[in-house]
Amino acid sequence: MNRMKRMLLGAFLLAPGFLFAQGKGEAEDLFILSTHTPSSEWEQMMMDPIVQLKSLRPEFHFVIEDLQLLSHKDVKALQHTVDSILSSRPARPRLVMLLGGSSFTYAEDIQKRWPGIPLLLVGEQDYYCDINYTLNGPGDPNARRVFVSSLKHRGFNVSLIVAPPMFRRTVEMILQVQPLLKKLYLVAGENYMSKELQWRLEDYLQIQHPEIEYHPIMSSTTSTDRLLSILERESGPDMAVLFSSWLVRKDYLETVSTRHNTVSLLESIAPVYTMFPSNMEKHPNLMGYYGFPLEEYNSSVKQYIMDVLDKGIQPSAQPFLYLQTGHPTLNYRAMRLYGLATSRIPENAEVINRPTSFWKLYRRQIMWIGIVSFLALMGFIIMTLVRSMHRMQRARDLAENANQMKSAFIQNMTHEVRTPLNSIIGFSQLLGMPDGTLAPEEKEEYLGYVLNNSHLLTMMINDMINLSDMENGRYTVEMAPTDLNEMTLQAIKAVESRLPAGSRILLKSGIDEDSRYITDGMRVQQILINFLTNACKNSTEGDIVLTSSLVENPGYITFAVADHGPGVPADKAERIFERFVKLNSNKQGAGLGLSICRMMAESLGGKVWLDTHYTVGARFVLTIPRKES
Repeated sequence: MNRMKRMLLGAFLLAPGFLFAQGKGEAEDLFILSTHTPSSEWEQMMMDPIVQLKSLRPEFHFVIEDLQLLSHKDVKALQHTVDSILSSRPARPRLVMLLGGSSFTYAEDIQKRWPGIPLLLVGEQDYYCDINYTLNGPGDPNARRVFVSSLKHRGFNVSLIVAPPMFRRTVEMILQVQPLLKKLYLVAGENYMSKELQWRLEDYLQIQHPEIEYHPIMSSTTSTDRLLSILERESGPDMAVLFSSWLVRKDYLETVSTRHNTVSLLESIAPVYTMFPSNMEKHPNLMGYYGFPLEEYNSSVKQYIMDVLDKGIQPSAQPFLYLQTGHPTLNYRAMRLYGLATSRIPENAEVINRPTSFWKLYRRQIMWIGIVSFLALMGFIIMTLVRSMHRMQRARDLAENANQMKSAFIQNMTHEVRTPLNSIIGFSQLLGMPDGTLAPEEKEEYLGYVLNNSHLLTMMINDMINLSDMENGRYTVEMAPTDLNEMTLQAIKAVESRLPAGSRILLKSGIDEDSRYITDGMRVQQILINFLTNACKNSTEGDIVLTSSLVENPGYITFAVADHGPGVPADKAERIFERFVKLNSNKQGAGLGLSICRMMAESLGGKVWLDTHYTVGARFVLTIPRKES
């Protein structure tokens, strides 16, 4: 069953739940106010994590109300609809979700009705405009825009997930696929997002690609027949169509329901791209899109909601999430249809309708060759690095202790590498047994062992590479304005899979959301990942807490990771930062991580140390200079 069918089935299954929740007259666990319609492909896509939650947690009462914003004749009629919806709620919901950027303007109405209510805003940008501009008139770059961060500063219990149209990356993708591009047509409707996109895209092209002729075609001034006539006349390898929507105030519901027909007509006469994930099965000649990762969006929405409903974590305590990564998706068949060179497909692109590849035909054989090659390469790399470390030690240390350092390193690395390498070889041999020998669950378990031990080897090798770079003067830092809140979140995500059962990583940020500081974010993230990894290895229960502060050490930004493990004796507080020092020889690792962390911190102008005043476990501290951008 394709994705669209699954979403429609989910919406059908959710509908009785919504009606049931309202019929009982009980407070909803989650009340959703959307500016779109149930037939909107965008809403169906954005509602997919709610459909998944409803199937997983049928005891929750989820209710959605669709404003169908463009179906209202004026602002007064729209406000009356909103007031009616809010007043009809049987009781104060546990969580309110505003879906679609134009719905953000009603956060203040909801706050007035239910002061302090948890709010989760999900939309295409992190601001909203006056509702009169949203409902009426053309796009205006000078219109008043209110950022959601200002609501948080005013005390709203609010958090935000931004799933933006990635029009810049889409344009760059189009130029890579169609290097002869001279004309770009934006097909857009009267909805709020199209208004904002029209002028933002124009501004971007004027600055970055002035050689491209930009032609916005708006549904408010152009008929569908006229649209098709224009594109038929201009179609060729030097033009492309960027489709946003095709909505008009008049007959709004009809234009929503016929959106797919419009796209199907366009894709039959010109190369058509979109900026959100689209149903490529329903539109076989759609060129493709550059969109945010749906998996990250779905998991993030579910996590934010369950943090409120299950754990009582308020939205105001949750960071704003911007879905800034993604990858291009291109239609191989459509590129061949329009005579475009498939060799120009970006390396990181997902390709739809590609002919069966050599990889698919010989995937099993290639995987085994890859495993054997990987093991051989790992052995070669390890031996090369061992020899490199020997040379570094001989050049660095005094003659009388050179042999001692060499022996200590070989003994330590031989022990640390042998264990995961033996596991990889042993379980790989089991996986190579004839089909039917192992049950599927056994294969999955053994493959997990191979991957986990491969990650451990990679970590040790990375430590050795970093140390080698520092010793040879190849280590550099790149100072730039950095979002330290986003950086700490990425560090947490990198180690969540290593958490012991029942433990969590809690983030307590003392850094403002919109602030930027001059530092090397990747180096800071490496240090925090090392701290968090050590906490995960040495904790069997209790939460791990990552804090950031601007006041703990004046003039510096302070990060700290605290756990509830066995801790470190005060007399060993400095020794653990020496190379190859491990207080517990049973723990995996080469004993290089903390030494590398100290060298990285010094290169940033900061320090790392163990907080000996912390007595319920271990607390590692990092400071870097506070330089605002």
